Amino acid sequence: MLFSTSALLAAVSLIGQVSAHGYVPIVRINGTNVPGWDVTKDGYMNPQPLRIVRATKPDSGFISNPASGDITCSIGNSKLPPGPITATVAAGQTITVVWNTWPIGHYGPIINYMAKCGAPGCSSWKGDSGAPWFKISQETYNGEWPSDKLARGGFTSNVRIPANIEPGDYLLRHEQIALHGASQQGGAQFYPVCIQLTVVGGGSLRPSGLSFPGAYKATDPGILFNPYRGDAANRAYVVPGGPVYAGLT
Repeated sequence: MLFSTSALLAAVSLIGQVSAHGYVPIVRINGTNVPGWDVTKDGYMNPQPLRIVRATKPDSGFISNPASGDITCSIGNSKLPPGPITATVAAGQTITVVWNTWPIGHYGPIINYMAKCGAPGCSSWKGDSGAPWFKISQETYNGEWPSDKLARGGFTSNVRIPANIEPGDYLLRHEQIALHGASQQGGAQFYPVCIQLTVVGGGSLRPSGLSFPGAYKATDPGILFNPYRGDAANRAYVVPGGPVYAGLT
């Protein structure tokens, strides 16, 4: 059987994209590796295991539509944890999100949001209505895309929990956006991961203001973006979701 060169290249590209998608099997807190969501086994266990990381697509796949309900927590809101579970962190503490892998050349920012969980707790709260989210940090192009830096640095990303937010249960929405196909509308790939935390200590600040879905539009300049125009254009990249919430310490 004969195949055209273009068909072979398309097949190789598809294989590369499918095999390259990452997920978060570990969150490192105080030097301890806390189990995240392992797509190779957790989604196939019955009953569903209790994990602080909400479920990720079985193929580690991305969300392509920023208006989709899955933009909040991937498929995590359709497979909520079967019981109460959080990991305790101190306000002002840095945790490490450990990805299983990530490909060089997917090009994009790393963004972190938080939302305080409603009653009766994070395991039954989806965070997909109202505007409970706030941006706590973002990494963008600075001579190298953060995604490539993560891929070269052991697949880890450090996230500092703000020191002055009020204590309580929160979802941390940790996200990579892959821009290698984003020069056309619908080509950006979103990889949101929701992590359930209990924050202790802290202050009295209770930020909010962003919604998922709602914070992103397919035509936002940080979503409809060509990352192949060179260093100057990449340095001018505007991270979607607006600025980091003012007043966080």
